[in-house]
Amino acid sequence: MRDHHDMTELLSKELAHPFNQDANKWLDAYEKEWQECFDSSAAPVTEVEIVCIDERMLMQAQTVSGKRVLRMAGSGVLWKNVDELADAIVSYVTQLAGGRPLSSVKVKVSSHVACGAAGIAFGKDKDPDESARVFQRGSIVEKLKARGINAAFTGDAPMVKGPHTGIAAAVDCTDGRLQRLPGINAFTVSDPNNVTHAIEEAMLALKIASGSHAYGEKLKQFTFVIFSDPARPETAKTIEAALREQTKEYTAKGMDIRFVERKAPTVK
Repeated sequence: MRDHHDMTELLSKELAHPFNQDANKWLDAYEKEWQECFDSSAAPVTEVEIVCIDERMLMQAQTVSGKRVLRMAGSGVLWKNVDELADAIVSYVTQLAGGRPLSSVKVKVSSHVACGAAGIAFGKDKDPDESARVFQRGSIVEKLKARGINAAFTGDAPMVKGPHTGIAAAVDCTDGRLQRLPGINAFTVSDPNNVTHAIEEAMLALKIASGSHAYGEKLKQFTFVIFSDPARPETAKTIEAALREQTKEYTAKGMDIRFVERKAPTVK
């Protein structure tokens, strides 16, 4: 188990960040900046990037028109049934293609080093990260290809080295229009039309932050920022209600669980 004494300074730094001091105030002050992180263009979608929810992932510096980013733990290794994951992505890509050939949308599946989801899924293996890569490449990507998806495994994505330090999780309800979130050190969850799984992975972010690989019992505050889709505001409400219920075990122990919601920009 990690010695949490070395995490005290990192936790103090996170708690001092203006977002963690007052998330609503920060989101109001930087509304233009975070809204620009969403692809709000009407450009045809040609690329879907699948990345881990890990807050240490380094995303692109600029928002790209016609791109979607799905954020799932281990890029999907924790889905209980890989065929269900593949079918969900096919349905998602079909919707994005809007009558165009499925091959017109490139789906890129990435891995990363020191992946906590890999440890959960393949913890008994000698090298969980490599087992995750084999699964991502040999199971997820191959099953997508078999279903007519233009899919590729892109290997380890760039990330910040070091322990988990985020004490917030962003939940994107816009089907991947949120591509990046600079300024906030937060886990990010974005699932392909699966509310139940999005809730599970948002809770996983809290479990990681309060677990032995991060702050442990020192963590007394965590924020969920939920970005609702103007076209389907009920999704955000459902997710928030479920998270409020499932975090009661944390609040009962004195943790300050905060919820903020913001409406994502509409597609122009």
